[in-house]
Parts: sequence; structure tokens; C-alpha cells
Amino acid sequence: MPISLRQIRYLVAVADHQSFRKAAAALNVSQPAMTAQIQLLEQALDGLVLTRSRRGVTPTALGEAVIAKSRHILAEVENLRALGAAAAARPLRLGIIPTIAPYIGPDVVEMGAAYAAEGLEVVEGRTAELLASLRNGTLDAALLAMPTTGAGLGRDIETAAAFSESFYALLPDSDPLAGRMEIDVQALTERPLLLLEEGHCLADQALSVCGEGQQRAPIRAASLATLSRLVARGKGITLLPAMAVGVEFHPGDGTVLRPLPEPAPGRTVGLAWRKGATGERCWRRLAQGLARLKPGVDLRRAATLAIAAE
Repeated sequence: MPISLRQIRYLVAVADHQSFRKAAAALNVSQPAMTAQIQLLEQALDGLVLTRSRRGVTPTALGEAVIAKSRHILAEVENLRALGAAAAARPLRLGIIPTIAPYIGPDVVEMGAAYAAEGLEVVEGRTAELLASLRNGTLDAALLAMPTTGAGLGRDIETAAAFSESFYALLPDSDPLAGRMEIDVQALTERPLLLLEEGHCLADQALSVCGEGQQRAPIRAASLATLSRLVARGKGITLLPAMAVGVEFHPGDGTVLRPLPEPAPGRTVGLAWRKGATGERCWRRLAQGLARLKPGVDLRRAATLAIAAE
């Protein structure tokens, strides 16, 4: 027969007050209900823990030992409550992948500060690193490019999509394709491909779009800023997500930006967190807030305006 916290709490109250009546009044329960729970406790222990006399309620030898242990258990329960309160009072920790952080990171921080009662701490990291930190509790949530099938996240991870955005081709202005206003993806496979270093999900996405048929190993760099400079030097082509266009594309610097045919390849950006973990309400509100900004639409329009400004 199981022993409940209610039973040991009632037992300690009776021991403290040396009276069923006073203990029941202190805990705001009926005396018969308290008596019934302690009887269940005695059945579970297969022995009496309390005896009644004219002088009041007295613990038995078994009762003395059980009461001492019960006090320890109740103290540990309160310690657990304190841990939960401390966790709720600390700032929430959010990881953001490097191909998102420089472009909408300020919006995320501003929104998160409004939604997270105790504040928001933000760190950058690659997808695999963020998911590992998410699972071990170092992070509370991660803002990343969502797998289209949900693969790789696992059943323990909850997600909320925020928005989708398209990819654009960034080419040297000396490339024959620069004269076209829209580029066939197949044509890109014939150019040297510039990618982020391994571990960046955007690199994998770019390879899936225009890596097939590549005749040489791609050139890799640590940031989209470096890739855009390499394109300007005529070293190859790369893909930019729409949110990066306004920062990494500079008309007149030796590069041109071109859209890809609809349905244009792209990515979905969203939040991931452990199911049942602290801050779930904050993450859902943050995803909704980013969706209301419509960055997938607004940034595509910004990219189109950037092309027109060439």
C-alpha cells in the first residue's frame, strides 16, 4: 500500500499539536478525514504510530521513528519547492543560430524581455550545440531553422514555427547569370559554391538546393558576411536567406542578388523547447510575436527592393 505526503503531513501535525482536533483545525480538514488517513498510514506500515489517552495523543516507538523521518521528507519537499521557485525567478536562456542572430536578434531580445518576467539571456550556437544544451537544461529554448519533417528533434522537444523565408542567389556581377532577373537552380550547380562551415544548417540547406552536380568541393567560411565578400571577389556563388539580404548584400560592390523560381527554396524559422520545461508560455508568445512581424513577407519585399536598387 503506498504512503502519501498527505498522510505523513497529517501525522506530523498531530505530533506537533498532540491532538487530532487541533491538528485538523490547523490544516483546515475534518478530524474524521485526518483520522482515516493516519489509519491508512498505519496499515501501510503494519503497525500503530499513535496511541490516545486522557493526556492526549502519544507516538509509539514506531511512530517516533516515522515522525522523525516524515519531518525530514517534508523538509526535502520544501527544498524542492524552493528550487522550483528559484528556477522560475531566473532569466530564461535562449539560444539562436548564427544565421539568424545578427538579423532579427534585436527583435527577439526586445520581445523576449517583454514576455519573460525575469528577463532573457541570449547565446549563439550551431544547431547541434543548441539542441544538446536544450536537452541537458543549459538552455531553455532555441531559435533555429526547423527541420521540415521534424526529424532530429525528438519526442521530448516541443516546437512552434514563427515564419518562413526564401533564399536568394548572390553572384559576382561578372557572372553571365547576373544579366538574368531570375535564375534557374540548375545553372547554379555549374558554379563554385561558397558555404558556411560544417555544422551550420544553412550550409546543408544550400547544398540541398544547388550542391548536386558540383564538380569541386565547396569553399567554406565562418559567416555570411565572409561569404558575401568572397562572392564580391569572384570566388563563387552563395545563397542568402531573405533576412540577411539587407545586411550582407551591398549593390555596387561587385555582387548581384537574384531570386530563385517559385516555389523558391527557403527555410522555416521557429522555436524549440523541452516539453513541460520552464518558460513554455513565453516561447509560444515569442513565436506568435515573430509571426506577427511577418518577416518572411517583409524581408522578401526588402530583398526585391534591393535587387531593384542595383
